[in-house]
Amino acid sequence: MHAMTKIKWHYEQMTSGIHVALRSEKELANVETEFQDVSIFETRHLGKVMRIDDGIQVTTRGEHIYHEMMVHVPTLVHNRVKNVLIVGGGDGGSAREILKHHGVEKVVMLDIDEQIIELSREFLPEINNGAFDDPRFELRIGDGAEIIPQYSNCFDLIVLDAADPDGGASETLFTQSFFNNCLSALKSDGILVAQGGTPYFEPYMMQSMVSRLTQAFNNPAGIYMGGCFDYFGGSHAFIWATRSGTINTLSLEEIESRFNKADIQTKYYSPEAHFGSFFLSKDMREYVNQAVKCENVDQLSMPEAGDWDDYTPETSHL
Repeated sequence: MHAMTKIKWHYEQMTSGIHVALRSEKELANVETEFQDVSIFETRHLGKVMRIDDGIQVTTRGEHIYHEMMVHVPTLVHNRVKNVLIVGGGDGGSAREILKHHGVEKVVMLDIDEQIIELSREFLPEINNGAFDDPRFELRIGDGAEIIPQYSNCFDLIVLDAADPDGGASETLFTQSFFNNCLSALKSDGILVAQGGTPYFEPYMMQSMVSRLTQAFNNPAGIYMGGCFDYFGGSHAFIWATRSGTINTLSLEEIESRFNKADIQTKYYSPEAHFGSFFLSKDMREYVNQAVKCENVDQLSMPEAGDWDDYTPETSHL
């Protein structure tokens, strides 16, 4: 008779009635930090996975798509990025990508939880890939909502690479006053980008940020889309905001020329992917237009959550 093998499954509830489950092949770390529960484990198809509280944050197989699109699109649009602020981003992927640009002089990363950086250094070195030791990199530990007001007219690019705002450690980052402070910290021609989640499951998150950023910047914010296979639910939305104009004005030829000049290696990002990411489907365009016009985010319809399922089995027997 075969011995029973216990298999550990990591469940994430996407919305009421939808769970995704990742089977762990090997548990690497399980830590309760001052702010959140963190587990890192190996999977068969997504590589190593970092889960924070109840959400998949990053996978070694899929993170390059997210980090490359988040960073290279605004950097090549701006084309003179020297000083960058990353809020969150404790795995180091965003820092790794921005530091590929030779013109970048300073990257300040704000994270509330120092243990995330330590765990990423130890268990996910391929994601930060030396970024934390780059002389241009500066780490500040603390609440972004309290630290950002210390900066004024400093940054060419702000990257909000924080977890979804649903009661976790990043909850203070998605308020109107926070976005107003981001505006003050940006230079006049600066660009802000933020992750907006997987909008087919949760359009409210993307819409509420587009609405708040439109008001803070007094200029319509927008989104571009990237592929996504570590957060289930189709594409990933990236939100952008600037003081004037839009960031989708470059021709494909111009993007190609800037990309070639930047001389960086990517796995997903290409000039075509950049150019195409601004062409939105009809439903996404309508979501964005609705959010831009909305003056009170409470009017944006929260998805009908129904009852959140309390069924999250930890193990199964083979």
